[in-house]
Amino acid sequence: MGLQRTDAAGMESRRTVTQMKFGLRLNIQGEMGATSSAYEYTLEMARMAEDLGFDSVWIPDHVENAHLDRSRPILEFWTTLTALGAQTERVRLGGHSVNNNFRHPGLTAKILCTLDQITGGRVIYAPGSGWFADEAKAYGFPQWSDDGLTRIARLDETLRIVRGLMTEDVFSFEGMHFTLRDAYCNPKPVQRPYPPIWVAGDSVPTQGLMAEHGDVWLMYSKQPDIVAGLIAGMRAERSTPFEVALSAVGLAGQGEDATLEWAKMYAAERRHRFPVPPTVQDVMEANLTGDAGAVCARIDQWASVGVGHVIIQPMPPIEGTRFFGEKILPRYL
Repeated sequence: MGLQRTDAAGMESRRTVTQMKFGLRLNIQGEMGATSSAYEYTLEMARMAEDLGFDSVWIPDHVENAHLDRSRPILEFWTTLTALGAQTERVRLGGHSVNNNFRHPGLTAKILCTLDQITGGRVIYAPGSGWFADEAKAYGFPQWSDDGLTRIARLDETLRIVRGLMTEDVFSFEGMHFTLRDAYCNPKPVQRPYPPIWVAGDSVPTQGLMAEHGDVWLMYSKQPDIVAGLIAGMRAERSTPFEVALSAVGLAGQGEDATLEWAKMYAAERRHRFPVPPTVQDVMEANLTGDAGAVCARIDQWASVGVGHVIIQPMPPIEGTRFFGEKILPRYL
């Protein structure tokens, strides 16, 4: 299928959405056409994001390379995020997403509070229940379970513990999976009452976590009508407001043949990621392709159904970051 094209000038005259925020998923494992998995490459992307006006930067939380060969290099999550926080000044810092299987929730809360202090209140907490069984089993993480509902139950307890430690003077908890007795977590985070909780994922069990705990719902990009249906369902479940974020692959600003090749690479790297692997057509239809006008038209469609944040996963990373920073973000600033 061909790329979408629009008249950019005409689209600009119709566009009224101005409050969209944009994040950038940094590359720490050499995927999606990156030429390096070294920290210098990640930092270059983060500094570009800050200079170009992105609101936030994001990295995945794995101990083995999740999208290439498991033996390929990947940087550790919290170490890298802390270094990025120390070497940037403005962008917010998040996990895409934070793996709940790797750490006790008490330690997670302590890390969050410490990093929020170090960065002056720039941390976003976006936990997920985890999906990459091979790395968890290879490392022998005791919290891993092959039962997805068990992992969801653990994450539910984690969210209660993290929020309790960050808001209460002394905190105790007795659950099926975790126990804390008279625990202190000081200093508290700069952000009050706590850094925003972005619940990652849109499976039915994860929707239950979002309904109970989330400030922002983070999901992978989908056609606008599908996103609208999910948001409507969540609004029916909650009495309190929430925001919505989409993580979208950025394949824009390239010729049709090149875009198709990048889409094939993305689909191949993600074929083991989802229960139903994405096809190349899925990648092309659900993400950001075409010229700047087509990209803005799709972003505006998402915004019209309630999306307030878009996290760009650019392909190739450096060139894609520059395209979105120079051609797309200025239209929303």
